[in-house]
Amino acid sequence: MKRGGWGAAAIFLGIVILLGMGVRACLDLPSKIASRTATGVREGVAEVFVDLLHVRPEIREGTKVVWGQTSARSEVIVAAKKIEVGYDWEHRWLGSRKVIRLTQSFELKAGFDLGKPFWVEVGPKEGEATAHLPAPEILAVTPVGKVSYRDEDGWWNKVTNEDRSSAYQSMAVEARKQGEKGSLLEEAKEMTGSRLTDLARAKKIRLQLDYPKL
Repeated sequence: MKRGGWGAAAIFLGIVILLGMGVRACLDLPSKIASRTATGVREGVAEVFVDLLHVRPEIREGTKVVWGQTSARSEVIVAAKKIEVGYDWEHRWLGSRKVIRLTQSFELKAGFDLGKPFWVEVGPKEGEATAHLPAPEILAVTPVGKVSYRDEDGWWNKVTNEDRSSAYQSMAVEARKQGEKGSLLEEAKEMTGSRLTDLARAKKIRLQLDYPKL
């Protein structure tokens, strides 16, 4: 074969090799893009939760756990409210009645117990994720200011220090019950959900929220 013929053959062979490499790269591109997208969603979701709740949630793809949960704290408070609670207690013994009347302001704090089941599932479509959050709850009940206190002794049924202590503890329990029945828990859920989805949207992630059914 002439020298010129060898050169043309080498050029032709090089073109074939380059074309083959290009076709292979194109075939591998969708899987690489999908993998990169899933990784981006995982990282983006983790950043969103770390920024707002200071926790990186457990992240799953289907039933596979790809990242475990890490947290700097076990509880996160996201909403607070002050309420005033009145509490009346009475006791009768042999017709003698003793009474305690209390009024106290309390600050209620609501948020999430991150020690409870909590994870984010990536998918099913690209750029999507669903956060499975624990239900919000009252995390703290703190008295504010001085208590308004009045008691009345019966003729032979006197108010004791144990009565006063028990009544005050019962009033704190009542404050928690009022917080659970009021709007504070729903406010905590809405505030957290709105902020999480906004932060996720800024990272091009469509984040849905799911809470346990009560």
